[in-house]
Amino acid sequence: MALRRRIGLVALGALLLLCAAFGVVTWWRDAREQSRYDALLLRAQSIAWERVQADSLATTDATVRKLVADPAWASAWGKRDRLALGRLLEAAAAQAPGLRLDVYDSRAALAATTAPGLDPAPLALVGWIRAVDVQATPAIQGLSQVEASRYAWVTLRPFEGGVVAAGLDVAQRLPELAASLGGAVSLVNMRGHEVAGEPAGQLRDAGIAVPLRTRRAAIERVGMRDWQVVSQPLLNPDGRETGVLVWQQDVAHAVRDRQRTDTALTLSLALAVLALAAGVGFYLRQVTEPLGRWVGVLQALSRGSTDAAPDEGEDEAEGESGDMARGILAIRAELLNLQTLRDERVRTRRQQERLIRDQLRTLADSLDPGSREEILAALGDSRAEVAEPLPADAESANQLADLAGILGRMSGLVTNQQTQLLKLLRDLQAAMATQTLFASLQQELEIARQMQLSILPRSRPDAVEVDVHATMIPAKEIGGDFYDYFMVDAEHLAVVVADVSGKGVPAAFFMAISRTLLKSNALFLHAPGATIAALNDQLCADNEQMMFVTVFYGVLHLPTGRFSYVNAGHNPPARIRDGQASFFPRGQNMALAVLEGQAYIEGNTVLARGETLLLYTDGVTEATDREGALMGEEALLTLAAQHVGSGPELPQAVVRAVHAFENGVAQSDDVTVVALTYRGTT
Repeated sequence: MALRRRIGLVALGALLLLCAAFGVVTWWRDAREQSRYDALLLRAQSIAWERVQADSLATTDATVRKLVADPAWASAWGKRDRLALGRLLEAAAAQAPGLRLDVYDSRAALAATTAPGLDPAPLALVGWIRAVDVQATPAIQGLSQVEASRYAWVTLRPFEGGVVAAGLDVAQRLPELAASLGGAVSLVNMRGHEVAGEPAGQLRDAGIAVPLRTRRAAIERVGMRDWQVVSQPLLNPDGRETGVLVWQQDVAHAVRDRQRTDTALTLSLALAVLALAAGVGFYLRQVTEPLGRWVGVLQALSRGSTDAAPDEGEDEAEGESGDMARGILAIRAELLNLQTLRDERVRTRRQQERLIRDQLRTLADSLDPGSREEILAALGDSRAEVAEPLPADAESANQLADLAGILGRMSGLVTNQQTQLLKLLRDLQAAMATQTLFASLQQELEIARQMQLSILPRSRPDAVEVDVHATMIPAKEIGGDFYDYFMVDAEHLAVVVADVSGKGVPAAFFMAISRTLLKSNALFLHAPGATIAALNDQLCADNEQMMFVTVFYGVLHLPTGRFSYVNAGHNPPARIRDGQASFFPRGQNMALAVLEGQAYIEGNTVLARGETLLLYTDGVTEATDREGALMGEEALLTLAAQHVGSGPELPQAVVRAVHAFENGVAQSDDVTVVALTYRGTT
């Protein structure tokens, strides 16, 4: 690449770096300003909400205080006069629009209320009612979710023999809150549904997604409109999140104005960079034009063309131009001298080569016939090369180097047989050591296979209600599949089939760890979902090899046949009944050891007497024939439907079907089959 272009690219790169730095600084400044603005919006929303909430709670507290202080209330409550209690509650509730009063007895049961309906939802939770105490906790105040679509500010105060709760509907104060903030205000429950708003339904109509447990102020683009959305969770008296307050404003005009400003600034900066780059390029072109001519002269001299020279008079110029021209002329003179010396050196070297060649022929006579002919042939080729005319650059045909190579070849021929013998001895020793190591490894793998099979259950479970039979055939000496069945307690039988990613020793270790942890968790937690979730967290903790395991784990209630299960990314089992076979629903859970903190969904069904569950790994359905076709789930389902009876026949029949389908092809994956037949109670 020309120097002018390199300098131009460096200058352009510097300009682009400056522009990038300017952009980063601008972005950082805008981000800080936006963060401060968002914090102000969240603070304004919090202040407005707290002001309205404090005013509402003050109203409810004053109403409750006045009611319990009224002597008529104590008299009516002592007599349990429901008519008098109702009149007093209605009179107190009439003091504020939307005010509701509830009365609870000492057992936290609703004794009286101003709410309409036969069974209204209580204003307060039972825990709040029982926590109110005349001495320790004289009052509880805060936001309460009365119903799924109704919130109220609630004050609870005790009196002799019960608790009075006053609640003010939040929806009635939202217009005041919206007017204070300037925009639309909505109240969203923890399921993401808008329950109240001012104006009502605007949040839903705009299609704005609200984060439920995060304080956030951000601009949301929905369709062609931009909204400033400020949301933060609301807490109940227990400190738990019970809803979300959302404040939204239409900021489409402000966003468009800012985008136009950013676009104009970017275009201006781009035009300035282009103009500056064009000026630098023009200047470099004028400065480097003579340099191009001198580079051409130097390239010609490097090719051996001593006719190339600077233009006449350029060596008399002043400054750097004259210095470079004079330097080029000096280089040309030195090249002419070197050409003369090179020709003389070539003639001397040819005389030396002839003498060395004659000596090599004499030494070749002492070699065996085959080696002698090889050396003489090489010397003949070298002599033919010398007879050719000298090339323009004699250094490129270095005959001395060729003769040195022939001499080295002669030395190699002398020592070749000895070297080959030593090599054969070393190869024999290495082969014997490798054979010994291989035999040791084979023995250790056989021991590992026996140990792996020994940890799998062999006898039927100690329960007359079920028959369980299983088989496992590893693809290698040891495998990554496993199965197990064991009694969780006197009435529950657990059964599991799993497939660890990969095969061989790593999969076998991971299998042993997974089986041990699953069984310990199952005996402690009982429920399949909790057992699998705990197992997943334990396997994720130290899974540096990023292995995973698919699991089908179920627990059978022996007296009733109720079967609870979790399918963590495994093949769905088949259920066989009355000559009909069908698969369980596909599992929606993730495989284990992939992501920590997962919740696993349980499935439930009831097994009929005589019904058989067929559990298996993908080594069955993904068995391949000589053409690479898969056996598939339909073939397994057909085989299961044709099977009659129980016992060890079904697993063995599946294995025979897999081998028949493979038709001599090597087993590509571990094959595990478990058949569980429910007999029921006698």
